[in-house]
Amino acid sequence: MQDIRSKWLTFYAEHVEHVSKEMFSHVEKMIVATLIISAGAHVSSTDPAILLFGYLRHSLVGRGVELFGIILLILNFLDGFYKLTRLSWHVAYLIIMSVCYFALSVRLVQLILAFRGE
Repeated sequence: MQDIRSKWLTFYAEHVEHVSKEMFSHVEKMIVATLIISAGAHVSSTDPAILLFGYLRHSLVGRGVELFGIILLILNFLDGFYKLTRLSWHVAYLIIMSVCYFALSVRLVQLILAFRGE
């Protein structure tokens, strides 16, 4: 029994632990970026007549926050894509992972905006 446990712990340390840490790190960064995007979308969609600091409108600030979140999301995607391309996986798998990443990002923004409520 001890032999099976030691083999599992060795396998986990060599293969599973690093992959799970990387995946959770990218998911965490994606969630933060989508929260920033949805916050910018919320600000730009509500009460655009109020001036901030006397010069900037909510819609302008909201678009800037959205752009910042989109840049963070793209940088996170490129980092993950670079790490995936270093592995010897098939190109079709990389394309499928990329499409899933963007679909999940868009869906997260939609869900955050829906839960925020008006």
